[in-house]
Amino acid sequence: MDKDRPRSVLLPALSTQPELIDGDFFWEAHWKKIAAALIAVVVGILAVGAWAYHRANEASSAAALYATADKPGVWQEVVVKYPDSVSAGNAQLRIASSLRAEGKTDEALVELERFTSAQPDHPMAGAAWLALGEIRQSQGKKPDALEAYRVASGRHQSSYAAPLALLAEARLLASEGKGGESKAILESIGSSYPDGPAAMVAAAELAAFSRSATPAAQGQ
Repeated sequence: MDKDRPRSVLLPALSTQPELIDGDFFWEAHWKKIAAALIAVVVGILAVGAWAYHRANEASSAAALYATADKPGVWQEVVVKYPDSVSAGNAQLRIASSLRAEGKTDEALVELERFTSAQPDHPMAGAAWLALGEIRQSQGKKPDALEAYRVASGRHQSSYAAPLALLAEARLLASEGKGGESKAILESIGSSYPDGPAAMVAAAELAAFSRSATPAAQGQ
């Protein structure tokens, strides 16, 4: 009869606690550090976005003020309010140009030097260096003028001022009796800026060099 008696079945005990794997232990031990790192990343992204928005808003405001500027006082306001903006650099150049037109070359020189120091990568920095060279040359500071021309043509090669600075440098060297150096620079203008008006001027001045050299050669 024992064979008809139901046998008890032993079932595995069910634990109310889930098994922990290595990842769970890692998360339990380091979740605070991970959360802090994620928060830092989010804060960094928000900060960069806020900075970019601020810069864009500042540039827009500077451009708007510069667009209405029609006299030195307002140009100076742009420089003071938005000192690192492209518009501020443009305003400084207009101030320098205005001072130069009034014959205040020393003040214009100071403004240009301030501009090139504050915004060396401004789109018009090459033009500023060219103007610096012209003013220094007019003041008899030929070494300083040459330096300015070389910065304009070397550091700002893609600027429209670069070939003009090379022309100015060539002429200055020629005036000092350095014809060979002057001729080499004029030739470089034709090869580096072949399609620009400066190349035509350089070609004409090279032709003048040849004409002036021919009688001397014939005399020998």
